[in-house]
Amino acid sequence: MSSSNDHHPITSKYMWLAGLLKQQIEAEIWQPREAIPSERQLEVKYKVSRPTIRQAIDYLERSGLVYREHGRGTFVSPQKLQKGMQELTSFSEDLIRRGIKPGQIIRSISRVVPTENILRRLEMEPGTTVLQIERIRLGDNTPIGLQTSFVVLEEGQEITKEDLEKSGSLYAILQEKFNIIPTEADETLEVTLATPEEAILLHIKTDAPLLLNERLTYNQNRKPVEFVKILYRGDRYRYITRLSR
Repeated sequence: MSSSNDHHPITSKYMWLAGLLKQQIEAEIWQPREAIPSERQLEVKYKVSRPTIRQAIDYLERSGLVYREHGRGTFVSPQKLQKGMQELTSFSEDLIRRGIKPGQIIRSISRVVPTENILRRLEMEPGTTVLQIERIRLGDNTPIGLQTSFVVLEEGQEITKEDLEKSGSLYAILQEKFNIIPTEADETLEVTLATPEEAILLHIKTDAPLLLNERLTYNQNRKPVEFVKILYRGDRYRYITRLSR
């Protein structure tokens, strides 16, 4: 790969350099969490200025390909978790299938009356209570998502903190404890920006991109059983789908 950039316009130099570094990251020249060459090394190798190098690194950081550690350098980000858009799997199942250790921090479990919109989607009467579960979802002990679930349970059915700590998977608890089997779901995705509180919980910067996933899950009888909102870190999660014609 050539190190010359003589034929590239000044305004695109940083994009040219970012493209070269991106190719090397995707080719696994550097492994996840491995440092890429220093600014001085890049300056010598590619004969570009420090401001150009910093612009290129800024671009790669915004793209989620690298991260900086103050005083240590720039490192390759761990691979993004991928989820097929036609798969109905739990968060824990997603991670286990990718060789990542799932985890959680349970923030709260309580009976609440959700908004009218959520009750309507759950086909519940106004004023009805449902079980609300708030969790920080972890991958290899790193926060990667904020999850709020609204679960429809009959009177006398409860899910405890101990249940969640033991199982880790809400879907597994529903099936094993109540014979409620999640079978299909309607799902929407959109991009949003992290609030200051969300940024603190996810260890990211305020206004960093987040992927908002809203899912309405149905049981084996085609009855709504859960409405869940998950905010995924944009640098750690992506969805994939296959289209055919």
